[in-house]
Amino acid sequence: MFRQLLVAALVGLALSAPSNKIDESLARALQSKGVLNIFIEFKQTTEEVLSRVDNMRFESRGQKITVMKTQLEELAATVQKNAISILNKKGLKHESFWISNQLFVQGVSAEDVLALAALSEVAEIYEEKIIEIEQPIISNATINAEWGVEKIEAPAAWALPGGNNGQGVVVSNIDTGVRATHQALRANFRSSYGWFDPYTRTATPTDNNGHGTHTMGTIAGSNGVGVAPGAQWIACRGCSTSSCTQAALTSCGQFITCPTNAQGGSPNCAQAPDLVSNSWGGGQGDTWYNSVISGWQSAGIVPLFSQGNSGPACGTANSPADATNVIAVGSTTSADGVSSFSSRGPSVRGGVKPDIAAPGTNVRSAWYTSDTAYNTISGTSMACPHAAGAAAILLANNRNLSYTQVKNLLQNNADRNLGAATTCGGTPITTTPNNIYGYGRINIRKALSAAVLGNY
Repeated sequence: MFRQLLVAALVGLALSAPSNKIDESLARALQSKGVLNIFIEFKQTTEEVLSRVDNMRFESRGQKITVMKTQLEELAATVQKNAISILNKKGLKHESFWISNQLFVQGVSAEDVLALAALSEVAEIYEEKIIEIEQPIISNATINAEWGVEKIEAPAAWALPGGNNGQGVVVSNIDTGVRATHQALRANFRSSYGWFDPYTRTATPTDNNGHGTHTMGTIAGSNGVGVAPGAQWIACRGCSTSSCTQAALTSCGQFITCPTNAQGGSPNCAQAPDLVSNSWGGGQGDTWYNSVISGWQSAGIVPLFSQGNSGPACGTANSPADATNVIAVGSTTSADGVSSFSSRGPSVRGGVKPDIAAPGTNVRSAWYTSDTAYNTISGTSMACPHAAGAAAILLANNRNLSYTQVKNLLQNNADRNLGAATTCGGTPITTTPNNIYGYGRINIRKALSAAVLGNY
């Protein structure tokens, strides 16, 4: 009876005012489930720390990220102190994230939530989000195996005077893991500070789904499947199979910012990658990953996200790709039409999305079932890695390029004679940018040629 009264009080509290700290869906979930996993957001965000660090001077990027991490850890320790004290007294398992100043707590009850919500520093409490990877579309089509790599003119970029195939750059993905022993990926895996699995802490990379192996193959695989086969790669398993917990994705966001060993220890921020490719997402206008993305931006890590497979309707751009400070990638076909599944804009945040498009229909890449397996599948999940590989080539030419310069090079040198007439959000396909292709389909030869000439 006491528990029922507590839950009823919690539901009433959550529904009493729109500005209340307790998310309405959390209150209802507690009513039906009894206990569940939550995230705690605090009123003090990471913005002040990031701004302060961005205005400081450092001898290296690694030093900057190390200072940023230290100051964010100090912020989290101060702001989360009272909440952690409550959790410790109640014996509740929890994890503190410095990258976002958030607390993840397992198995909380209505009584626990009410105690945490009473803290003045707490901004919001909600149930942990579970993100589902949109299932790739299996293809039986017989096409040129590496048509996407050729369509964006990657081989031509490799062969340019001053060209490259990604040498010296470290790429990363947050996905289902990677089969590191695959013949297309084994040679350029960076084993030191190169792998983290927040689910099981495996010592070496694994992939029980194939999605992550496929996306990494397109970014940096050899044997013709990858855009930047000269780059080294690291990875974090944000998705256990086809689902990704908010805790794991946040943990991966933190690892990408300042890599650790496979057990989560001995952090070395100098080992941070140059870019991160994310072929996951869901919902619209959701800001829960924004603090992680802001951390990446301050760390000089270029973030790319697949736009989603919720097309062909307009206004279907998914989160976190609909954020303003990421490169959101839509999908195209081998005939340079928009893929039917590719999510269109406008974003519910009001902006044009996607930012750019890339090959995503019938893409062949490495697969997880054996060291020689390949698979041909479709999705914006397959498009984003093409753009990530292209970004790696640009960064290999000039490691000092900013996120904005990389984005501008990809957008301003894209191919724009694409597809049939259509309109979303009042912007027809003949307008650049538009809510179907963004600025067009990437062309890395053109983008690299502009970069070599200093036309950023």
